[in-house]
Amino acid sequence: MPIMHCMTYFFTLEFSHELLVDDDEPSRYVKEIEGVVWVYRGSRKHRAGRFSIFIINVERALANDESVFDIFDYASTTMGYLLLYGDDGEYAPEVTAILPGGERWSPNLLILDRLEVLPKYRGYGIGLRVLRCLQEQFSMGCGLVAMKPFPLQFEGGDPAEKEGDPKFVTMGLGDFDRNQGRATARLCRYYAQLGFIGVPGTDFMISDPLMDLPPLVGS
Repeated sequence: MPIMHCMTYFFTLEFSHELLVDDDEPSRYVKEIEGVVWVYRGSRKHRAGRFSIFIINVERALANDESVFDIFDYASTTMGYLLLYGDDGEYAPEVTAILPGGERWSPNLLILDRLEVLPKYRGYGIGLRVLRCLQEQFSMGCGLVAMKPFPLQFEGGDPAEKEGDPKFVTMGLGDFDRNQGRATARLCRYYAQLGFIGVPGTDFMISDPLMDLPPLVGS
């Protein structure tokens, strides 16, 4: 379990993954990993948030003559990332054009799908540190790390219609900006601190796992 230090607290990521043996579906090329962010204060630990990622083994799928479309059709969440690829299963030119390292040796993809941090643990840079840890731990063998910035207060519709929803209240989402364009732009600036850059013509941001991650402010 990777351990991160923030203020006087220690944070850990706890996760598990179950694989189906002898799986013959395209899903065998996709690893979906979900986990919990814990904070330790002394000898006691408290839940601070949760995360989810996908690791897509495009290289192995192509070697086995699998359809790249079928692989990304694993879930509605992953399907959109097919826009980052060309018809040959390699990264699209507009993707490699903005990567500092240029062409990739591997078409595999790490998707940082979701990160939630509970209100009492916000403001300490925990989110960036968790994402940075996920990049470092799971980008091995991937030519690209990608994400789709989306403000959670807009998940499922207009925030004004979810004021009484228990999760909406627990996550403190009512305190966030109600202007979606402005909120998304703020997220993009936030993720840019980890080296993520926007892909023109898409809603996605990408990072180059071959490049050194920029230092975080205050780290």
